[in-house]
Amino acid sequence: MGHGSYQSKDWDNLRAARNINSQSTVQDLYKSRQMKDYLNPYGIKYRESCDSMDNPASTAVIFGLDVTGSMGYLSEEIAKGALNRTMLEIYDKVPVTNPHIMFQAIGDSKTDQAPLQTTQFEADIRIAEQLLDVYFEGRGGGNGGESYLLSWYFADKHTKIDCYDKRKEKGFLFTIGDECCHDSLSFQEIQRVFGDNSHACSARALYEKASLKYEIFHIVMKAGAYKNQHSGEKWRELIGSRAIELAPEDLDVLPEIFVSLMQYARGADIADITAQWKGKAAEVVKHILQEMGPVSEKKAEKKRFLFF
Repeated sequence: MGHGSYQSKDWDNLRAARNINSQSTVQDLYKSRQMKDYLNPYGIKYRESCDSMDNPASTAVIFGLDVTGSMGYLSEEIAKGALNRTMLEIYDKVPVTNPHIMFQAIGDSKTDQAPLQTTQFEADIRIAEQLLDVYFEGRGGGNGGESYLLSWYFADKHTKIDCYDKRKEKGFLFTIGDECCHDSLSFQEIQRVFGDNSHACSARALYEKASLKYEIFHIVMKAGAYKNQHSGEKWRELIGSRAIELAPEDLDVLPEIFVSLMQYARGADIADITAQWKGKAAEVVKHILQEMGPVSEKKAEKKRFLFF
């Protein structure tokens, strides 16, 4: 999948057709009342991000959103404007070539009916159309975590991405939520969610395996269960500096954060990255990158980006 390209006018048309505005709620935006069959990961062999005439140098990008009860504001922000701005900024700043976007809706594989939903990799307005088909289950288990590791399992076992397979360039995988990550996936959970006969896996093992072909980051929202679960600390123990803490009032610069993390992982300097933004976005991005420190080995000759 992943033909065509993203056009802002198509987003404007979709927003008008769906009556999406600043007052829209989660229930207004996400009208599905059960998981749609095509979003169900059970039995899927692969989701593919393949090069094409439209996108000859495709880059796979996965956004995994926590859709449990406490995270409704995040899904609202993404649907109302952050998705459109993220796509426009990617095309403008070109942190990667020919983005193919997949959305995942993440819940709790220990309790939820639909703990993972996954779109196709798309390059045009179908990105937004499929996002809005997500069933916002709004539950979660109240058990000290959510199943963000489902995203890593699916990315490793059930995606084929030309950026890595052909060019050895990693894709990108971002998950976002306020809770800790469950420590492991049991055989029963894997079989129920994916239909795979696979052995139990620890979160750390799943992260390391998926990291072979994806640059992985988790954005820890400083709200909801964040304080009681010490989520930021637990995420840093799990994935180190790739765990980024973000206050809800800074969600308005989420597109700039996504683009900046892509650039940073590809070797750009903090000063160059920060210089392309203004005001609050520049401040938030600079703070995040300085707190992270190095996230990858620098190549012998440092790759620099030119921003216009």
